[in-house]
Formats: sequence, C-alpha cells, structure tokens
Amino acid sequence: MTAREVAVKVLREVDFGGVKSDTAIATHFAASQLDPVDKAFAMHMIYGTLREKMKIDYIIQQFYRHDYNKMDADIKNILRIGVYQLFYLTKVPKWAAVNESVELAKRLKNQFLGNLVNGVLRNIANNIDAVSFKVKGGTFADQVALQYSHPKWLLDRWLQRFGFSEAQELMTANNQIPKVSFRINSLKTTVSDFREKLAQRNIAFQESAVFGFISPERFFDMEDFLKEGLVSVQSESQGLACLLLAPRPGERVLDMCAAPGGKSTFLAELMRNDGHVTAVDLYDNKLQQIRAQAETLGATIIETVKADARKFAPTEKYDKVLLDAPCSGTGVLARRAELRWRLSPNDIVSMQKLQRELLENAVQCVKDDGVIVYATCSLEPEENFQQIESFLKAHPEWRVQSATEILPPPLHQYVRESGAIEVLPHRHHSDGAFSIRLVRQ
Repeated sequence: MTAREVAVKVLREVDFGGVKSDTAIATHFAASQLDPVDKAFAMHMIYGTLREKMKIDYIIQQFYRHDYNKMDADIKNILRIGVYQLFYLTKVPKWAAVNESVELAKRLKNQFLGNLVNGVLRNIANNIDAVSFKVKGGTFADQVALQYSHPKWLLDRWLQRFGFSEAQELMTANNQIPKVSFRINSLKTTVSDFREKLAQRNIAFQESAVFGFISPERFFDMEDFLKEGLVSVQSESQGLACLLLAPRPGERVLDMCAAPGGKSTFLAELMRNDGHVTAVDLYDNKLQQIRAQAETLGATIIETVKADARKFAPTEKYDKVLLDAPCSGTGVLARRAELRWRLSPNDIVSMQKLQRELLENAVQCVKDDGVIVYATCSLEPEENFQQIESFLKAHPEWRVQSATEILPPPLHQYVRESGAIEVLPHRHHSDGAFSIRLVRQ
C-alpha cells in the first residue's frame, strides 16, 4: 500500500467504524511496508485532513455538481486528501496531488470514478484563487467556525468562556501539528544516560518543563528505544496527574480507568517498582495492552483487573486513587482531530453523569487518610472544577489540596487559584488537561 492508500483506508475507518485515528493508523502501518518517510507523509495527510475537514468539504462542494452526501466514501476521502495536498502541503506538486489521487481512485474503484476525481481536483487546482470561504447566509460565528474548521456549538462555548481573541488562539492551536512527547523510563535508564544515547545518534529533541519528558523532532527516531522499553509515549500534560498523585514506594495505588496504560506504568516508575498498582478496565483487549506495555517497560507491580470502575469493590482499600475519567476530550482536538466532528453538547452532559458515578466509587475505594486525584483531558468547566464543586458540596469531609504543595516550582505555571492543574493548548503549547488532588479534612 502507498501512503495515500493507507490514509484513505484509515479515514474510512474513522468515519464509518468509529475507530480512533491513532488505533487505525497503527493497524495499517503494521500491515504495510511503508518506510518512515512515507509513514510520516501518511500521518500528515490523515491528521491534517481530519483537522481541516469542514473547510475541505466546503471546497469540494463548490466544484462537485451532485449530492456530496451520497458520494462513495473512498472517493470522498480521496478527494479530501487531494484537496489537503493542494492547499496545505506546498512541497507536493499540484500535478502529483491530482495524478496520484486519480490513480488511487482507479485502483480502489474504477475508471469512471477515477475520471470523476480527475475532473474535480483539476478544476480545483486550476481555480484555487477563486475558492470561497464565505458561508452564504451564515452568521459571523458560522464564518469563524468554517475558517478554523471547528463545529459551531463548540466555538460558541469557547467564545462565551474565553472571548473572541483567545477562542481564535485555542482553535489555531488545535489546528497545529501536535508534538509527540516521550517519557523516559526511570526503571531502565536515567535522564542523563538517555540524553547521551540521543546525542550519540544525533537525535534532536526538546526538553519539557516536566522532568523526564522530551519531544524529538522526528517520532520515528524513537522506535528502537520504544521497543527496548527505554521510553514510552505520553503527553507531558497527562503525566502531571501522576505527579500530582505522588505515589510512594510500597503504597497500594488504584488506577480506575487505566487503558491504555500510560498512567499505570508511570505510577509504577514513580514508585520505583515497589508496591502495588491495580489497573482497572472493562475490556480484555485494553487490559492486554496494559500488560504488554508494562512488560516492555519492566513495570512488574501492575495487576490488571477487568471491572466496571463504577462498581469495582476492592477487598482492601488503597492509599491513593487515580481517576483519569472518560471525558469529552476537548483538550486533545489537535491530537484526536476526529473528536471535534463526533462530539455533541449532549456528550458533555452524559460524561458529567459518568464522571460523578466514578468519583463516588473512588471514595469507597480509598483509605480514610488516602488521596484521590481526579483528571480529564477536557477543557469544559462542567467536567472539571464544576464537577469537583458539586462533589465537595455532597462530601464536605473532602477538600482540595493545592497542587503547589505537591509539584516542584517549575510546574506551578500550570496551577490555577483553585489549586487545580489546568493545561490549555494555546497557553501552554501542550495537550489540554485538568487534574485536582482531593484529601479528607
């Protein structure tokens, strides 16, 4: 398969199979013979097309004279990646973007649909300056939503919360190619030793404000280290929740919603592989992922348990509980661009209910002198501090312990007046995240 064919197949699965983009990419990369350069090209097309889908579809519909909603799914995605190359990948010659798309349509479908792709893309390529980005009869918010390729309902929320200028900055951040962060595995190496390995291979990278996290210029430079378990992929903003929990060697720790295992393994590393981590999830395949990652990283203190975290009842309570709750994911729209098209306002309401049920059970799982850290990758107040305010009203025996009492000074930049950690993509140039530490009065 070519990079473009992989991109089209991934986009089909994301559109119609409800598959996460990173999961679909990993599956198709494993089945292909693409070299690292072609893998990078495929990823660029996939994530870029997902981020800019609203604008791309608006362009195509200006040149397609039939019912776009009834178009064959593969042809639609071939046109989408073709338009993405024409407008966003300046290093790809226009003729190549058109010709490769036409040949792909012929190979996957037939000559007739290849001709259709040829006609539409050539017309667009020859009339790029004539493309309109104005919504006929639309409001100002409609125009802005199209300009930044975000659903209008989400833009409306952010306009109300942040104001116009900052909402623009947030949407701009969501449309950037996100950096990939790696956590150095302290069970197998040290930060200084690993830096030396990178220097020996002339691998360029950036240091994170979070100690032990780095971002290389090229993801695929890290493949060997991943296989050896010297590093694992984890967003630095997600790692903050584990640092806020601050587990100690010898403690019993519960990770309530553990898949895919990044936080469970980080907890084991912070505990120096001494103690016990229970990683709970509802699905066997996800538990297998956690076990596989733990084995690669040498984290031997992790036990996986198949259970509904809302009903999980341990025989012995835990010193500390991490609840990285299911959420809307509005903080990671740069990394999981398809979420912006899947979400609706009702999802935030349903997530609130689930999160509260999980919080109530977290109280039942922790010792009287224990700690709960509640975390999400959402930016929405209803899922974050409003959720905690509601919990504290119902449980006055609990209080917030400020993150400044736990985290080192360089990380206080992420702490709000409430004592919670809030990472915003446009302010901190990282995935959005929220976490808060709860202790009994």
